[in-house]
Amino acid sequence: MTVPPALLSHESTEHYTPQYILDAVIACLGAIDLDPASNSREIPNVPAARHYTAQDNGLLQPWECRVFLNPPFGPGVERWFSKLYLERSAGRTTEAIVLWKSATETAAWKTLTAISCRVCFPSARIRFAGPSGDEGPGPTFSPAMFYVGDRPERFEKAFDGIGAVWVVPE
Repeated sequence: MTVPPALLSHESTEHYTPQYILDAVIACLGAIDLDPASNSREIPNVPAARHYTAQDNGLLQPWECRVFLNPPFGPGVERWFSKLYLERSAGRTTEAIVLWKSATETAAWKTLTAISCRVCFPSARIRFAGPSGDEGPGPTFSPAMFYVGDRPERFEKAFDGIGAVWVVPE
């Protein structure tokens, strides 16, 4: 399926996380143990202890401890959230923060909010960098950060300056 260009903010499905978001993730989690959808092991964007790249296929690997997930945006994204659901249910993922978009009408949103207890809606659009390192014109979507874990107060404190933090209804 071809995605209309008007719906994409970059030519790539990769949206590299800005440093201020990574700082908030680390403030919440303490550290990042795994980036299951990493751009690179040699020069990764996310300062995680372990990185799975496209060659590793993070969907087939175990996700242990504290996870930060900025999945490849585009068709099939829901598979990443289903994987997180399974890893959390199995007890391998202790906490996770997911950067995705506010697409409340999608199956992906429903899967993600089924396991999240908090969501942060940033006050401004996140300006991602593309694979070349250049900052793009800005996304055409509203981003959100989702917290999966048992310490929501840490998420609230870490993300309060970025935007409104809401409790996800059960």
